[in-house]
Amino acid sequence: MGRRGVRRLARVLVLLPLTAALSGCFASPPQIIALDPNRGSVGVPGDAPIVVQFDRPVVRSSVVGRFGVSPPISGCDLTAAFSAKPGAPCRVVWQSGDTGFTLLHPGAELASSTPYSFLLQGGFSDPEGAVNSVDHRWDITTASPPQVVAMTPPQGSTGVPLDLPLVVAFTSAMAPAATRSAITISPAIPGTRVVPNPRDHGRFVVLPGRPLQPGVAYRLTVGTAATDEHGQALAAPVSSSFTAGTMSPVPHAVVLAGGTGPASEVDLAALTTAAQGDPVADETELTAPLCPDASGCGAVPHGAPVYGYLSATLSPNAAWLAAVEVDRTNAAGGTAIAVINAATRAVVHVFPDASMPSWSPDSTTLAFASGAATMLYQVPTATLTQLPPGNPLLAPPVWEPRGELIVLASGSPAGVQTVELADALVSARYPVPGLTGASSDPAVSPDGTQLAVLRQGALGSGAWLMGIAGNGSAQPRLLAADATPLGWTDPGTLLAVSGAGSEAPSLVQVSVSGGAEQRVSPAPAAGAISSVSLSSSGRQFGFIAVDGAGVPQALVESVQGGSPVAVTSFPPGGLSAMAVSLS
Repeated sequence: MGRRGVRRLARVLVLLPLTAALSGCFASPPQIIALDPNRGSVGVPGDAPIVVQFDRPVVRSSVVGRFGVSPPISGCDLTAAFSAKPGAPCRVVWQSGDTGFTLLHPGAELASSTPYSFLLQGGFSDPEGAVNSVDHRWDITTASPPQVVAMTPPQGSTGVPLDLPLVVAFTSAMAPAATRSAITISPAIPGTRVVPNPRDHGRFVVLPGRPLQPGVAYRLTVGTAATDEHGQALAAPVSSSFTAGTMSPVPHAVVLAGGTGPASEVDLAALTTAAQGDPVADETELTAPLCPDASGCGAVPHGAPVYGYLSATLSPNAAWLAAVEVDRTNAAGGTAIAVINAATRAVVHVFPDASMPSWSPDSTTLAFASGAATMLYQVPTATLTQLPPGNPLLAPPVWEPRGELIVLASGSPAGVQTVELADALVSARYPVPGLTGASSDPAVSPDGTQLAVLRQGALGSGAWLMGIAGNGSAQPRLLAADATPLGWTDPGTLLAVSGAGSEAPSLVQVSVSGGAEQRVSPAPAAGAISSVSLSSSGRQFGFIAVDGAGVPQALVESVQGGSPVAVTSFPPGGLSAMAVSLS
């Protein structure tokens, strides 16, 4: 190489470090390419993650200490957040490859209706040393706090039904646990539950443990501990004051509940809901007193119920409850009927040696068995009369819709079951025209002109149909073999149990005109068929079924189909549903 070539090579070698230095100085710095929530966002949830996305990997340590927000997030140290562990109130999580980071702050929510200004100061760099020296700011505004839009009953309401649920509705979906604990009723009612509507997360139903007390002023309050699903709290407490009235005249489920032995509790549940998804309000109406003596109360040990409930029936207007009580302190037992004002729970009258109560359609008269006699008690006048003598009752009397005729299922001394009629107005008792042989399980049609019974004998066993109440010319006829009547769903349809004595009984609707049978679907399990009770309207039936936790619960279902609705929700290890009847 000549002298000129050597000098040229030397100049190149001198320029190489300078060229490298200049290329580093003029390399593009890392850029922010995305923000979430974006700049200018409004209505941001209080727990929304804050995401910053770069166009390339950045050096983590160059970001720490440069990320901030004004006003500060209460309970969140942003510098410490970059090294915080899972479970911290707030922490920063880096994306794979260090191309961005996310601020998670589940325990340090943003304040509602507040503008926040986030800042990433200049000075963050990429691994090659390129530095972004520009301050980056972006503003967001958080969502308004949740509000109560409606309370049922509204402020100042009077005559509020004693047995219907209370409702609180919010503007947004709410956090179940925080909101449940923030809703209270005063005076307090033991056993009260607050249940979110599974179809509407902004709707909460308050289920008092017992019916409200007539004439008492109550206050339903929602405190500021109630938060929405994003952690934003109610801005101020909200309340509604109201005065309780009387029982609601709607169909009810009457549930007997207990542990072992006779039931120790009678629950009432109004079978009406204001919105789809609202739970049924199951409330404790009666509770058997416990033995207070350390030495026991006769045959009952200390702390056990001194009497039990064998059955209970509510009048159609929900004004009166008749409960059959059994004395547990005496080994011989002995039953009595207590007639109770359902609103005040005051005992109106007690009939000893009585059982099998049944209310008239107008709710004024109670028919029941007293020994071998059949009695009628008129509540408004406190008048007690006796029907003419006859065979003792085997089941509660069945009233025809007008309240004049009573159908009696009785048994002779020889053990033969029969169905006969009684006239409540003239106090007469007589056989059903054309009905002979053993019969039981009577059911009167909605218009009161037809009677269905279970008839057994040489003429054919099953559900038989015959005329009554001016329709006596309609001779008995076999409607459905091997079917036991439960009641009528409409004037042309009978609800019955097919194969009641078999291992696989089924619930069927039977056409009165042709005898065609159609299974009810979905159907209760075979083991639950014996617990089925049809409402007086014929539209719903109740039954007992075991839930997923193994606890027997009361359910109600439409005769026309649809999913069963739980009436009770007893937890494991406590009471369970033992029987259910519908008014």
